[in-house]
Amino acid sequence: MSLPMHFPKLSRFDRHAEPITVAVPFPRGELAADAPVAVMADGEALPTQARATATWPDGSVKWLLVDAVVDLPGNAAADLELSAGMLSPTPQSPATVQVGAGAIIETGPLTVRLCGPAEPGLVREIALAGERFAAGEELVGPQVTIGGESFVAQVDADGWRVVESGPVRVVLEARGEHAAGDGRTQLDFIARVTAWAGKPGIEVHHRLINREPAPSTGVEALCWSLRPTGVSPGRGEGAITVSNYASQTRTAEPGETIRRVIDADHLLYTSNEQVPEVLYGTLTGHWRHRDRGGMSATIYQAYQNFPSGLSAGEHGLRVELVPAGSLGLDLMRGMAKGHRFLLHVHDGSATHEELIVRALQYQMPDRPVLPPGVYRRADVMEDVFVDEPVARVERTLLDLADRRTKAFGAIHWGDGPERGYTDQGRGRGELVWCNLEYDLPRAALLMFARTGERRMLDYLLVCAEHWMEIDVCHDSDDPMRHEGMVAHSARHATGGVTVSHEWVEGILDSYHQTGDEFALQTALGVGRNVLRHLERLVQRGVGAFSARETGWAIRTLVALFDETHDEAWLAPAERIVGHFEEWMGAHGTWLSPYTDHTLVRVPFMITVAVNGLMCYHRVRPEVGVERMVVRAMDDLIEHCLMPDGRFYYKELPSLQRRGAGTQVLQGLAHAWELTGDAKYLRAGMTSFELSLDEEVAGWSGAKYVDGDAVIDPRGPGPKAFAAFLLPIARFYRASALAGLLQEDFS
Repeated sequence: MSLPMHFPKLSRFDRHAEPITVAVPFPRGELAADAPVAVMADGEALPTQARATATWPDGSVKWLLVDAVVDLPGNAAADLELSAGMLSPTPQSPATVQVGAGAIIETGPLTVRLCGPAEPGLVREIALAGERFAAGEELVGPQVTIGGESFVAQVDADGWRVVESGPVRVVLEARGEHAAGDGRTQLDFIARVTAWAGKPGIEVHHRLINREPAPSTGVEALCWSLRPTGVSPGRGEGAITVSNYASQTRTAEPGETIRRVIDADHLLYTSNEQVPEVLYGTLTGHWRHRDRGGMSATIYQAYQNFPSGLSAGEHGLRVELVPAGSLGLDLMRGMAKGHRFLLHVHDGSATHEELIVRALQYQMPDRPVLPPGVYRRADVMEDVFVDEPVARVERTLLDLADRRTKAFGAIHWGDGPERGYTDQGRGRGELVWCNLEYDLPRAALLMFARTGERRMLDYLLVCAEHWMEIDVCHDSDDPMRHEGMVAHSARHATGGVTVSHEWVEGILDSYHQTGDEFALQTALGVGRNVLRHLERLVQRGVGAFSARETGWAIRTLVALFDETHDEAWLAPAERIVGHFEEWMGAHGTWLSPYTDHTLVRVPFMITVAVNGLMCYHRVRPEVGVERMVVRAMDDLIEHCLMPDGRFYYKELPSLQRRGAGTQVLQGLAHAWELTGDAKYLRAGMTSFELSLDEEVAGWSGAKYVDGDAVIDPRGPGPKAFAAFLLPIARFYRASALAGLLQEDFS
C-alpha cells in the first residue's frame, strides 16, 4: 500500500534533509499498529518515524503522525510516497534523548541538556559539535513578570516526559510553575522542547495556564535570555531582522543593544497581503561572538501574536514573548496561552541571509498534501466529497473560508468578532468574540481534505490553538464552568458555559495533525463538562429545553467515543436518544418552550438534533433513530416550509421571518440518505441556492485597534464559515448524487 504525498512549490532554495510532519488517515483494518511505514523518494526509503494518534476499534491505525527527513528541490514541487511495510533507514545524525534528573537531547551537531526539577529555567546547557556554547546562568527563563516581580519557570517533580523518542524528531514535555527566589509561585506552564535529526536547533513551546484564584492575572513581561559570560568585549555582535515582503536587518553598534517590539501600530500601518495563518513574516534576533559561535532566535507568528519583541547586542540576546513596557498579557482565570520560538545555534560563520532563510522556513514549513481520495477512502470524517465539482458551489465554500474578519493580538489571534452578536448588545458596548462557534477548525479540515489547499490546514492549526487555550476554561471552582467551552462573549471568557456551545471535533483534529496532547486532554475535559451539564438538563424533564442543547451534546459525546472507544462516552448519548424518543412521542416532534404560553417548532434547533442523532446512528445504527430523523424532517416540510420555498425562523407569528439557517440542509440530506426520496432535497433546493449568494453581516473598511486587538475587517466573523460549510457540503453532495444539480447550475 502506497499513498502519494505532494509537496507544493515553496522555497527557491534546495532543502536537504528537511524535517516534515504529516497526519495520514487509514481505513479500518488496513494498517496494523506495529506495521512499519516509510516515506519513499524514487523507490528509496527515507528516514521516517511514525506513531498512531488514533486507532479503530480493532486496534488498526486510524490517524498516523509521520515524521521524515526529505530532500526538496528549490523553486519546484515534489512528489513522494508513504509506503506501508517498508523499513526506513536511520538518519545519518539521528535525534536521541536520555531522561534522568533532567534530560539530554542529541541531534548530531547539537547537544542540549534540559533543567531538572530543582533547577530554574528549562535549558541548562547547549553544546555545538561537542563544544560548550552556553550553560547555567547564561540561559535564563522563561521568566514571567507579574506585579513587578520576576518568577522563573521550574519543572515539577515529575520532570521531563518523552513524547517522541526519535530518530527523526525528539519531543519532550514537562509541567511546572514559575517560582520566585523565596518559593512563591505564579502561573502553571506546560513546556515542550522539539529537536530534529541533523539540525542545530530546538523549538521551545511555553504554554502558560492560569489557575490563580484571582479573576485575572496581568503578565507584564515574559522572556527567555541568552546572557553570555566570560566573553571578550568588542568581539560580539547583535542584530535583529524583521520581514514583510523582504527582510531588513539592523546590526547593533559596538556596545549598543538594539530592540524591536511588534505592537498594534506596526500591525495597523504595515501592509501585508499574505494569508497570515500561513505566513506574515519573521522576527529574528541574532547574536554571535568570534570565540563562541552564534545563536538566532525566531518567535513563531510574532506579528500575529503581538505584543512581541527581541533585544540583541554584543552582550546577548533576549526573546521577549511579552515585552516589558507593552500592553502586556491579561489572562483571565482558566485561560491558557502558548508561545513558540526556535533557537538555532551555529559556529559563527552563517550569514544573516542564511539565518533568515532558516527562520522563514520555520515560519512556513513544507507541508505535504494528500489527495482527497485518501481521506474519503479512510472514512475518518463526514463524506463531503463530490465526483464532479460544481464551480458555483466550490467558489462559495472557498470564499466562506477565506473572506472572514480576523484579529491580531496574543489573546485574539485565531478568532474574530461577530457582527450580529455585537449589534445585539451582548458585549455591552464591547466586541463579542465568536469563540469559533460551530467548530471552525473541523470545517477547515474538511476543506483541506476536499481541496488540498495548504491554507485550510493552517486555518485549522491556528484556530484550534486559540480555541483550546483562550476559549476553554481550564480552571474554575464552578463545576459547570470548569473545563467548559465558553460561549461567544466580550473578551472571549466573560460569557457562560452551556452545552449548546461546546464542540470537540476540531480540537481532536488538531491533535491528530500535531500530536500535541494538550488538545486531546482539552477535548476530554470539554466532554466531562458536557456530562455535568447533561445531568442538570435531564432533571428539567421532557421538552423543557431546546433540541439543540442535547443535539450538539450528542455530537461531542460521539466524537469522544470515536476517539477513545470508551463506552462511558456513548452511554449518555444513548440516554439522549431515549429522551428524544420520549419527547417526540409526547408532542409528535421536538417542540420547545419559548414564551410562557407557547411550545414552538424551531427548524434550526430541530435539525441540530437530527444531525446529532445521525452522528450517533453512524456508530450505533438503530431503526428508531432513522424513524425519528425522517419524522422530524417530514414535520418541518409540512409545517415550516413556506410558499416562497424558504423555512421560517420560529413557529410564532412574531418570529416567522425567513431564515432557518443552513443546518436544515444537512437534516434534509440525512433524510434523503435514509429514504432515497428526493422530496427532501427538493424541499431544500431554494434555501440551498439562496445560501450560495447570501451576504452574511460582517465588517468592512480599514484595520483598526480595539483594546489589545487589531481588527482586520474583511467580511463576516468566523461563524459563517463554521455554520455553513458542513450543511452546504452535505446537501451539495446529496443533490449531486440524486442528479438534481442541473448543468446550468454553475
